[in-house]
Amino acid sequence: MNSSLANDDLDLNIFDPYTQAALIRGGFLSSTNILKYTEAEFRKKVNLTVAATHSVFIAAANISASNVKCHKKPNNHELTTGCKQIDKLLGGGLFKYGITEISGESGCGKTQFCLQIALTVQLPLSLKGAKSGAAYICTEDRFPSSRIQQMISNIRFKYQCDSKIDMNELCLTDYGDNILISHIATVEDLKKCIHEMLPKALLHRPIKLIIIDSITAVFRGEYTLSEVPRRSRDLRDIAVFLHKLSVEHGLWIICVNQVTSSISDIGGNKLIPSLGLAWANLVTTRLMMSKTHSSRYIEVMFSPHTAPKSIPFRVTERGIE
Repeated sequence: MNSSLANDDLDLNIFDPYTQAALIRGGFLSSTNILKYTEAEFRKKVNLTVAATHSVFIAAANISASNVKCHKKPNNHELTTGCKQIDKLLGGGLFKYGITEISGESGCGKTQFCLQIALTVQLPLSLKGAKSGAAYICTEDRFPSSRIQQMISNIRFKYQCDSKIDMNELCLTDYGDNILISHIATVEDLKKCIHEMLPKALLHRPIKLIIIDSITAVFRGEYTLSEVPRRSRDLRDIAVFLHKLSVEHGLWIICVNQVTSSISDIGGNKLIPSLGLAWANLVTTRLMMSKTHSSRYIEVMFSPHTAPKSIPFRVTERGIE
């Protein structure tokens, strides 16, 4: 038997008997067959509950991501953050195939980080870029055009190429035109953007990075306490489809999260990422930014590529350094 096909098979034992029977009856025994559909389409085909459909999609997405890491690793590379110290912190840079979350309080540098990655993805391969564009989804403020223009004007000073060809490419790239910007205000609009607009854009434009700044904003006020289960389902729907896009198109995905106050075990309050376990369980790498009166820090909270650790950074005219 072909081992790659065997590795694509679902483990039916993790599902309840009804779900097992429905998957067998429909012939949906591999992640490849399942991820051809949206959750809504798949649910109608196999007649499962929303919760059961979510569990099947999460299992399928995890298998696909694992297979991509195993079979495509030679073609994979890390994307630089534009800061060598942060790249080292992350185990080499930002990794494809999964969701990288960056959380932190207001003004700590989350958007600055995202803007810089929207530029580094366009860098030559020799600088650990991807020579590709970015899709930037804004849910809170208008896209900071003046700030990114300031960063663009400093690119030739921030990065140095040994090759004249790469240096010309670095200086002549139209960075602003390579960022596809969308402004989203509601959960439904975000779901429509991810399920319909992004797949079309990925077919027609060389996009290798998706940024949602922030995932928290659209979920903050749309749900009552009685609608918490629906909120969790919507979060899972968005995360699972982002994982699917990441695997199918070889993307880097960054989602900005906010923080909330939590009572610490040792007394007092501490800041933790928002959106709870429903979201945390679907994030591949979680980064936290913080600031004091004199310093800013970026911390790896969890990642499959490196151990938890934090380092200081600063925001300059050139970007994150």
